[in-house]
Amino acid sequence: MKDDLKQQLEQEQASATEVSELLPLAKQLGQLKIHRPAKKRRTAIGSRWLNIGLPALGGLVVGIAVIILSQSVLPSSWLYPVQSFSDSLATRVQPSYRATIMMKRAAQVQQLVVERARPVTILATLADYNAQVAVYKRADSANYAAFAYCKSNLERAAAAAPTSVKSAITASLYSVDTT
Repeated sequence: MKDDLKQQLEQEQASATEVSELLPLAKQLGQLKIHRPAKKRRTAIGSRWLNIGLPALGGLVVGIAVIILSQSVLPSSWLYPVQSFSDSLATRVQPSYRATIMMKRAAQVQQLVVERARPVTILATLADYNAQVAVYKRADSANYAAFAYCKSNLERAAAAAPTSVKSAITASLYSVDTT
């Protein structure tokens, strides 16, 4: 290598002094480990989409799981707002789903009474149920079997309810009877 470098320097018309100074320097440089940066890999367009798509897909899966889990909670749960929000979206997409929500709220009232929830929680759920009934009654496709299911749940709730909420449940029962 030393001879090759000397020949190249002489071909470039380097003086003897320059050659004698550059050859030891070249030898010292040859002893250094040259750190070459790794070649930058070209990222394919697909990998960029993977960097964006995988976290988005993960978020979507977690969101769907939270919505699914929220469907079986009671109004006293921290997931209840998710259930309420998903129910309102579902009725916008499929108005006939309102019967399912109405029946779910009646069952929740009964379950809250059984679990001796706070009267405020029971009354709020009953108010939501009454709102669902009012909208459902106006629908042309009102299913009276759904009302029978609700009536059954509310009768059980009224039988076990404390006096502070019993009259409100009885009033809701009366509204179901007048359908």
